[in-house]
Formats: sequence, C-alpha cells, structure tokens
Amino acid sequence: MRDFIDKREGKLTIIRFIGFCLLILGTVALMLCSFYTGPTIPSKIAIFFFITMLGFSFAFPSMLEGREGLSTMRIVVFMVTNIICMLLLKIGWPVDSMDDIKIDQYWLGIIAFVFGAKATQSFFESKMAVPKTSERSGTGALEFSSAEIVRLAVLQNEQYLKVKFPNILTVSDAVDKNSDPVTHVVAIYLKDNEPTGIPSFLEARMPDNSIKAVETEIIKGAGKARIQYSQLNSDVAREDNAEYAGSICCGVVSTIKNNTFKGILTSAHIFSNGAFDDRFNGMLNRSDQTPIIINNTEAGKWYYKIMDFSQDLAIAKVEDLPEDSNYVKFNNQFHQVIDKDVKTDFANITMLSKGNKIKTAFIIDYNVGFPVHYDNGPFFKKNLICIGTTNKRETTMPISDDGDSGSCIYHTKTNKLIGMLLGKNEKFSLVLPIEEALKTFNLKTI
Repeated sequence: MRDFIDKREGKLTIIRFIGFCLLILGTVALMLCSFYTGPTIPSKIAIFFFITMLGFSFAFPSMLEGREGLSTMRIVVFMVTNIICMLLLKIGWPVDSMDDIKIDQYWLGIIAFVFGAKATQSFFESKMAVPKTSERSGTGALEFSSAEIVRLAVLQNEQYLKVKFPNILTVSDAVDKNSDPVTHVVAIYLKDNEPTGIPSFLEARMPDNSIKAVETEIIKGAGKARIQYSQLNSDVAREDNAEYAGSICCGVVSTIKNNTFKGILTSAHIFSNGAFDDRFNGMLNRSDQTPIIINNTEAGKWYYKIMDFSQDLAIAKVEDLPEDSNYVKFNNQFHQVIDKDVKTDFANITMLSKGNKIKTAFIIDYNVGFPVHYDNGPFFKKNLICIGTTNKRETTMPISDDGDSGSCIYHTKTNKLIGMLLGKNEKFSLVLPIEEALKTFNLKTI
C-alpha cells in the first residue's frame, strides 16, 4: 500500500495524513450507525458520509487534478455528487422500500446535469492532452532526430546488453547511411564472431512514453584493442629504451606571449614504456624530464603528459623542431569529426607514420568507448575515432602497425589535424582527438 501511495500520490504530507484520519473516522462511524435506528440517524449517516468523502479527497488529491493542476470542473462534479448522495442517504435511510423514495423530474434533471458536467470535463481534458506546438510546451512537443533517438536507445539498453551478452565490447550510436538526412543505427561491437541472441532491433522509450524501434548493426570480430608502439622519417623513444619507439604527430609551440617553448607531440605510452599511468598528469617532475631520442639522437626532454580515460598524450621539449621537406604543418587548424565524415564514398583521412608511411583511410565511427590493453592491463578509453581500410564496419581492417602510436591523422581535403593514433584492434585503428588537451597546456600546432 505504501509503495502504491508513494508512486501515485507522492510523500505522505500532513494534509494527506488528515485525509486518512477522516476517511477512517467516517468509515467507522458509518458502520456503527448501521446498528442503530432513530430520527437523527439519517442526518448522522449523511454527515459521516460527507466526512468520509472529504477524507478521501484529502488522502488522494490527484483525483481532483487535471493536466494543469487542480481542476475546477472536477471539484464541482465531486461536490455536487456528494450533495446528491447525502440527500438520498438522508431520505432513503429510514424507508422500507425503494418505492418510498420519490424522485421527480427535477431530481432527474440534477442527476443529468452531474453526468453532463462529467462528460464535459472529460472532453476538454482530452483536448488539453494534445501536445502543444509552442516552444514552451515541454517534452511532448519535442522533435527528435535519428541520432538523438539512437542515443536514447544506447543509454537505455547498453548495460542490459553487456550483462546479457558478455562478448559485447561496446555499444555506439553510429552513422548508418551518409545521406541527407543522415540516418543512425545502434552499432554493437563484439569481441568474437558469435552474434547469437543479440537483437536486430532495440526499443527507445521517448519522453512522451511512446516507443521507437531502432535497428542494430552487429560488428563481429573486433577483438582486443591495444596500443602500438612518427611523422614519416622520424621515430621517438626514451633514452633508456630506444627499441620502444613510436611516431611523431606534429610540432607544437606556446600560445603565451614571449614564451619560446617548442616541442613535439607523441603518445604518452611511449614515455611510460607501454604502461597505463594516470599519476602526475600535467608538467612532469624534474626527475621525470628524462631525455628523448629522435632518430637515435638525443633531441630534448619529456615535459608534459596526459594519460587518462580520454587521452594518451606526451610532449617533449626540444631545441629545434624537425626540419623535413615532407613535414606537414597544420597551423593550429583542427577538423572536428561530424556525421558527414563517416562512411564516405571515398577515403577522407590520411595517416603519416615513421618509416615514410603515408596511408589513407575511412572514418567508420566516432565518439566510441573501448577497453584498450596496455602492458599492465585493459583500461577504458572514451571519445575514440575508428578508422579503417573501407567504409563498412563489418569488413574494414586497421591501417596502422606496431610503432605507429603517435602518428598524425588529418583530414585529407582540408589538411586540418583530426587527432593522434593510439592503437588498433582486429577491425580498425583508434584515434584520439587532441585539440582540447593542447589548449590545457597553452600550446598550438605548427
């Protein structure tokens, strides 16, 4: 009973408590009066009936409420009905037969008025229940895009799916068709090739309580994501472990006036020798500012580092930035990935890596979360961009190899930097955006 009251009527307030007391008092009094006879009993019966109904209205106030709060029409109908019942109880209690109750045409008119009023109330409340079209009409009038409906489906179903199907790596609101307008599906990435039982549709419950069916796309065999230990002709490593080398993404300089800081950008797991370490993010302690090796030559010192659930980035301070005619400059221009960049007809991004490797690729999903395996275990990373050899999530392959961590990924047409390579799994390579991280250090790309 208490659970029912809490769900339907809210907390037990003082008014509702008084209502329950009146309800109990009136009901007990009516039961006692039924055992007695006398000239005053009919009046008492009518009074106790009114007390009972008054308690009922206090205990359950929602019965007098419409969509906009208290309903005047409901109150009028409630009170008129109570009056009629009281009069009939007073008149009919002492008689022996229903034939003794004389109800003429006037009484029939009153009763007809009550039922007519109730019908009128129901009509107008049903009209008011139609969602309004004004901007202030609330969630009932909101229009949802395909992407927003799919995001609701992911939020409402992701945890259930991962519990029910442990082979699910992650669930994403992904672009289905790069058309106008862009359509979306729920992309379900699997560790293995076993999709049995995973639904082809999910339900999204909308704010107006309606249900939308959302299609799923199952991507089999994504496998384990892991880090990959340049820009083209350069590789970067710690002084004490030159074999554990990665790639250079780009050069950076300070945005602060009169600050002459110059550095190169790469993955933080090159600095940490493959381990995930989220301690001391920011400027490194002097003891950690160890030498950095570029092309087997000491070129500067490690200086900044961010390694957490959304980033894997390290910056080394150098005296001189790389001199290379093939070096791609970005001039602090960044490309923010949007739906239109996903599953394009032609490859739209380029990767530059050590060993003079230039590769093109497709963006196949973005803003995705995956567990990524470091040498000391898997750690969840969010906001990943997935790139691959084709524009189909099921058949794509990664474009990166060991040693490509830190490679720059840029938009081919605009020549704007998208992010930095983190690693890969069996299906695609993983990229992290870096613009916001650079801003925290007051740095910009050259």
